[in-house]
Amino acid sequence: MKRKSKLLIKSLLLSATLSLLPNHADAVLLSPVDGDDDDAILPDELKAPVWHNVMKIGNDGNMTGVESHRSHRSHSSHSSHRSGSSGHRSHYSSRVNSHYSSATTTTRSTGASTAKTATTLYSAPAKTYKTYTLGDRTLRRGMYGSDVNELVKLLKDNGYLHPSHNASQSGYALYDAEVEQAVKYLQEELGQSSADGIFSSVDGKQLTPSQHRRIGTRDLSIDDTGDDVAELIRLLTQVGFAPDTAAVQPGSNTYGAAVVYAVMEFQASVGLSATGVADAATIKALQAKARK
Repeated sequence: MKRKSKLLIKSLLLSATLSLLPNHADAVLLSPVDGDDDDAILPDELKAPVWHNVMKIGNDGNMTGVESHRSHRSHSSHSSHRSGSSGHRSHYSSRVNSHYSSATTTTRSTGASTAKTATTLYSAPAKTYKTYTLGDRTLRRGMYGSDVNELVKLLKDNGYLHPSHNASQSGYALYDAEVEQAVKYLQEELGQSSADGIFSSVDGKQLTPSQHRRIGTRDLSIDDTGDDVAELIRLLTQVGFAPDTAAVQPGSNTYGAAVVYAVMEFQASVGLSATGVADAATIKALQAKARK
């Protein structure tokens, strides 16, 4: 029998055998029919590469075959889908691209979800005494921080606290007894039922220059007038250093020469410099003596 006939029969038998196997899985290219030296005389159908079945064992123990087929150049329907090796690449390209496109989409979706979750979980750092602003918290004696700095400045600027007040802690203004008293002055002027000296944001919104100067919120000197001057005269009189009554009428609120002399006498009696200016130290000494 001629070699060409043998090869033809061999190819027919192989094709018939392969056609009996399952064709639902991806194919693997093995090799074209071995034509040796007579390859040139084979029909085009036999020169095409043969896709050899691969048996695969699944998780359930069953064996399945991978699709078996031959590329047919003569069939136009096959040539457009998987003709020869180029058709095979097209066949796999579709599957691979589809597979990786899906994976890419999943990855992007997951990334977006992660970013969204991170954004949702983000929260601003908690504030501390170094970053508080006035109104962030309710202030009371013993507290300190940047918001207390703001409060003290406002109290000084509006005549509720003496300008020389400088109590501090950790480099920030301290809410001490003097600040508490100043807040009480403020609350009284605002007509609050309970002047407890505890400062809230409501107090801050209504903070305005004091219409009634409290003693101790500023240094007093000649020609000053106000409720604090009247209180100074009252204290001087209470501790035995009343100004000349011929020059100072009862209820006077003017810091005249007679008041200056009375203040100097008091300062000398308690060991303070006799300047005639009722500064914070002089007023504190007056208030302490009046309480005895």
